[in-house]
Amino acid sequence: MKVNKIDVVSNTHWDREFRFSFEKTRHNLLVMLDTTLDILESDKNYHSFTMDGHSIMIDDYLEMRPERREQVEKFVKEGRLIIGPYYTLPEEFTISHEALIRNLMFGRETVEKYGGKVPVVAYTPASWGQTGQYPQLLSDFGIKYMMFYRGISHHEAPAEYIWKAPDGSEVLASRFALYCRYNWYYQVHRAVTRGRVWSKDYKWGEFDEAPFRRADGFVGPAVNYDLKSSVANYNKENLKKAILDMLEEEKGHFTTPVFLGMNGHDISVGFPRESEVIEDAKKAFEGEIEIEHTNLEGFWKDAERYLEKDKMTVLRGERRAYLKKGKWTYLMPGTISARTYLKQADFAAYTALCYIAEPLNAMAGNDSKLYLHRGWQYLLSNHSHDANGGCAPDCVCKDMEYRYRKAQDIAEIVTEDAMAHIAKNLSPKGQKEDIVQLVVYNTLPFKRDVIVPLDIEVPETLGEGVEIDGAKLQVTLSEESSIFMDNIWDVPTILQSRHYRLYAEMRDVPAMGYKTFEIKGTPEASCEKAGIAKGNRLENDKLSVTVNKNGTIDVIYKKTGKEYKGLNFYTSQGEVGNAWNHRSPEGDKKFSSIDANAKIYVAENGELSATIVSELQFEVPESCEVKQSDVLTQIPLKTSYTLQKDADFVKVCVELNNTAKDHWLRVNFPTGIKTEYSYSDSHFDIVKRNVKVPDSTGWVERAYGMQPLRTFAEVCDGENSFAVMPKGLFEYEVFEDTVMALTLIRACRIKLAVSEEKVTELPDEGVECPGKHTFEYALNFGEDEITTLPNKAAEIFANVKCAVCGRGKGSLPLESSLFEIGNKNVHVTAVKKADDGNGIIVRMFNPSEERQTVNLKGVKCKMDETALGDFDGTVGAKKIVTVRI
Repeated sequence: MKVNKIDVVSNTHWDREFRFSFEKTRHNLLVMLDTTLDILESDKNYHSFTMDGHSIMIDDYLEMRPERREQVEKFVKEGRLIIGPYYTLPEEFTISHEALIRNLMFGRETVEKYGGKVPVVAYTPASWGQTGQYPQLLSDFGIKYMMFYRGISHHEAPAEYIWKAPDGSEVLASRFALYCRYNWYYQVHRAVTRGRVWSKDYKWGEFDEAPFRRADGFVGPAVNYDLKSSVANYNKENLKKAILDMLEEEKGHFTTPVFLGMNGHDISVGFPRESEVIEDAKKAFEGEIEIEHTNLEGFWKDAERYLEKDKMTVLRGERRAYLKKGKWTYLMPGTISARTYLKQADFAAYTALCYIAEPLNAMAGNDSKLYLHRGWQYLLSNHSHDANGGCAPDCVCKDMEYRYRKAQDIAEIVTEDAMAHIAKNLSPKGQKEDIVQLVVYNTLPFKRDVIVPLDIEVPETLGEGVEIDGAKLQVTLSEESSIFMDNIWDVPTILQSRHYRLYAEMRDVPAMGYKTFEIKGTPEASCEKAGIAKGNRLENDKLSVTVNKNGTIDVIYKKTGKEYKGLNFYTSQGEVGNAWNHRSPEGDKKFSSIDANAKIYVAENGELSATIVSELQFEVPESCEVKQSDVLTQIPLKTSYTLQKDADFVKVCVELNNTAKDHWLRVNFPTGIKTEYSYSDSHFDIVKRNVKVPDSTGWVERAYGMQPLRTFAEVCDGENSFAVMPKGLFEYEVFEDTVMALTLIRACRIKLAVSEEKVTELPDEGVECPGKHTFEYALNFGEDEITTLPNKAAEIFANVKCAVCGRGKGSLPLESSLFEIGNKNVHVTAVKKADDGNGIIVRMFNPSEERQTVNLKGVKCKMDETALGDFDGTVGAKKIVTVRI
């Protein structure tokens, strides 16, 4: 289509921490924003500057430049400095449901804090693929447009198309053109300022720019030259040809006569002669093409006038296409498995905040808003795509570990405060002064029967035995002890006590509530009961689990008689890729633990829970350059299999010491289930995925079979099913021979490709994931409806919380429930006090294709907690619903 208008958008793509640590990157941010603000102040014709699609960097900047806050607010209010709608730009597939929503909420809060209006364009020049429910989230926040380019191949849609969520919500979307977010920057800006377009060659002395580089000691190749006096060149003679060349290169992508020229790059700075360039371009094309300096909303306003929506291409659901046609905009799926220890830390912090701390705080009615806000701020500040994708150097990732720890610490503070508030305010009516009680707290919205591990200290006056009213116990440790009693008005005093470790079966723990049990002494020792473990076998009423000599397990699901043989063997293969992409070495050989000779022993045994352990040495190549090393190293692998009473799943804990480099370590499950599809949960959805990998011969990017999950991946054939439910591991693959694999470690090297012409390999070893690691997952064999699996996984990773306390001093009942939704086809992702303090927010989603009902009354809200009207108890197919109660 003939172009009649070019909308030029000045912007930057600001990686908060990627090539350098946060503080060193922030130093560059000061230069960038100082310069850009000066341009906006001095040049009234400079329309606007788009600060990527996020807003956290304004907080980062003003922390060091508080004197420029008034200036920032002025330009944000005027719409000349454009921030948001996001808080950060994350890699989406390794963070949680709620993190996506809180990101938008924090983004809105930040934009409005500086006097701005939240953009209606979600500009997402990040994330390797896009989660399928984003159109529903964006629509709920009043965002009409989305712009991204990874996860969509050019053969799927032209530049403009309609993107629909599984529930039918839609946004107008753009994948940009051939050169995505830098078309004007490379083809026009570089042509007129540097006299080159694609060339990255630098000629010493060509410009008088004061190049500078540290040279003390052996600083290494990662330390670049920096031009300390960059020259703002502008050669007008190159301008018209450059624009014509760009239009020719990019033709055939845009569906309207409006061409989007994106003038920005990674860590780019506003150009002081931009208005001059734009004005000269207008004159050069006067009467032919209108050229306007604008922003992304301005582009959509212009383009939408020409769009015939009933004729537009419609794409549905998640976007994770490999690049069949196109340039530069690769999916790069390896980020899901890079630095898995960071993914585990994110999962742990999120679970502690969202599944434990917030619901308990809501139950207790505590005012912990500032604490929780701070906890989420630490978590979200880790969600910049290169960082949470695992692509950044060790200095960045160490800072991330600190923030994860802070988020988890805050969650635990809020959790303990809430538990203590409830315990302190229990009614003492009818109780003895020296009563000892156990309070069990359930933060999930359905009643639970649980077997919970307990570590309790009780007064020695109770005697040597222990009994908890209404609970079966399996004691694993009983010993004399003593423990400090902390008192704000006294020194710590000492209670002579008895210490127990035990498993307790607690029945009918109320939904989103608590239940109190009295702890008593037992005068007579309890008799030994038959245990679940017998030799190398674990068995209950539902499963028979045999641990084999090589450390794998054979499992029989008794209800159907289906036998699963040889589950949980390990494989390692070579890795010469990087954090973004897996790549196999020449002559890659897959090493397997199938022929291992493991040490097998019973670690714990009782009628409630039993564990059998397998220990083996797994020999793999010690490293891999172009080919795998001939020198082998041993990875010690300790695998603990736990089966509990009445469970139709096996808990697995893997402890290892990774002594190898450059390898891809996975655990494998021969399911014996032949199927064309696998299923896994994603954000607010369950996604059906093809097992067969497409033939990508001739494509720009090679296709692989690895897929993302949130809390489970399942295969089923109508009669039998198998699911793996990991805690903070997000990459799985199902092979056509029915084996499912779960990635534990993908150890690679840091290869920073700031430019395709030069890759810098850093000596950092963190991405190799050396040393000790622990991985946890469950293997599920039950006949659960797939739509109930998010709730089943939550029961496994969000166990009940317990506390021992004395007699209360309030009026709370000894057992209470906030609410129960009464439908396990609906999964609750948030229970929190409303931001305005009025009521409790409950957010849930229905992953099924059918409408569901829940036992909940209240006011239906948008995700940002603004009221819509009465909630009628229905949750539509694939819908996300927020209710204030």
